[in-house]
Amino acid sequence: MKNRSAFTVFFRYVFFGLIYFHVSGAVSLAKDKLPEVPPTARAPVDTLFHGPLDRGIKLVYQDRFPEAILLFDSLQEVFPHHPAPYFYRAATYQSWMSSYRFNKFQAQLEADVQKAINIGNELLKQRQEDPWLNFYIGAAYGYRAFFKVRSWNFIGAYVDGKKGIGNFNKALEKDSTLYDVYLGLGAYHYWRTARSSFIRVIAFWMPDKRDFGLEQIEFTIRHGRYAPEEATLALVTSLYDYKKYQLAVEVLERFMAGYQTQLISSLYLHGRLLVEFQRWPEVRETFAEILSRLENYLYPSIGYQVECKYWMALALQGENQPQEALALAEAALAQSKLRNKEVELEGQFDSFEDIKGRLEKLAKQLKEAAKS
Repeated sequence: MKNRSAFTVFFRYVFFGLIYFHVSGAVSLAKDKLPEVPPTARAPVDTLFHGPLDRGIKLVYQDRFPEAILLFDSLQEVFPHHPAPYFYRAATYQSWMSSYRFNKFQAQLEADVQKAINIGNELLKQRQEDPWLNFYIGAAYGYRAFFKVRSWNFIGAYVDGKKGIGNFNKALEKDSTLYDVYLGLGAYHYWRTARSSFIRVIAFWMPDKRDFGLEQIEFTIRHGRYAPEEATLALVTSLYDYKKYQLAVEVLERFMAGYQTQLISSLYLHGRLLVEFQRWPEVRETFAEILSRLENYLYPSIGYQVECKYWMALALQGENQPQEALALAEAALAQSKLRNKEVELEGQFDSFEDIKGRLEKLAKQLKEAAKS
């Protein structure tokens, strides 16, 4: 289960959900060498949507998801025959639900993704030289591939993943300065190796390109137009998976320094990294802050609240406060019985059952220690 949850995290990243099962050599990815560009080089703007897209991204990175949805709703009304508004809205739904771990808008998200694909492919017949159409279509195919993976439709996922990667490469062929695409390619290169156990039977020959994938993601941070923030979180998540904790925390803390109010997703990543360094007071404070945002939220996630309490209890144990730790662990276990898995999403790195198992083990240890 833990691997399945880690498998899921790759697809959270807005704009670039590429499928692990794409191993065909028929579709070439970007060359194993990054383009040489000046330090100040930036990807071009999408002249048709730059203004609302820029505002929408700012709203997303303030955790103001309902406002971002309203903005893209308005954009869709003005441009009903373009894939971009549907994709932006789908990406916002995905980020919102993943950040707070609920799935209320999954049907709307999937419908928007399908519209982005259908409308984009139709428009591409008229505007064959437009790289942005391939950009949006490729990202939408990536999302749809993920939905099929979750339904265990691996053949369908393979086909959609192949189409997604193909569209990304076509976008680069039409405009080599569309640097945001390298986030998707970099995430693909990293995670196909990091989770190669899923595909080892059919891809035992697959080379380890994790480091190159990280370089591609970093390239997007430096030179992308719309994806640097998402690329930063993708990089931190990949570094965490790679067990490069010191580098991950340095990247994340630089990112967090630019925000007066921290994103819930940034707080979570920071908390998990602090655990690795056993910075227990900060761990407890970080997950207490996340918990305060989750409690009484419009779309509750009991599983996420339980996980926060687990890390807080573990921190209390590390701070030599076993009675407080036991009380919190037992409260979390009691709360876990209220979880409805049908309305929640799993965490980035661990399934709910993983966390619950750790909670039970921690509570048992604390009880035994109290008796001795």
